[in-house]
Amino acid sequence: PTDSWMGQSVAKWDGDTLVITVTGQLANTWFDRAGNHYSSSAVMVERWTPTSPTTLRYEVTVTDPETFTRPWKMSMNLYKRQGEDARLNQFKCVEFVEELMYGHLRRTPLP
Repeated sequence: PTDSWMGQSVAKWDGDTLVITVTGQLANTWFDRAGNHYSSSAVMVERWTPTSPTTLRYEVTVTDPETFTRPWKMSMNLYKRQGEDARLNQFKCVEFVEELMYGHLRRTPLP
């Protein structure tokens, strides 16, 4: 596998939970628009667990000894929107928009 912006994802089932291990991310990527970064050594383990017909529990554990002193975890519930007016909205993906808008905030800006 080649390192990439989104890394390499390998999934398996653990009961009702889908467990995804993400590795192989590029070193100059970040978590958010604030520029919080991680290294190419980062390993992220995501867990997607249905808790009701309309709710998923999402958890991720991030391990990156080059950036953080210890693993850390984030979790949240994701809810399915219901109702007669519920619909999927269009999402227009603009490639590399994060780099275009926030690339100058990189630890090492690209030329």
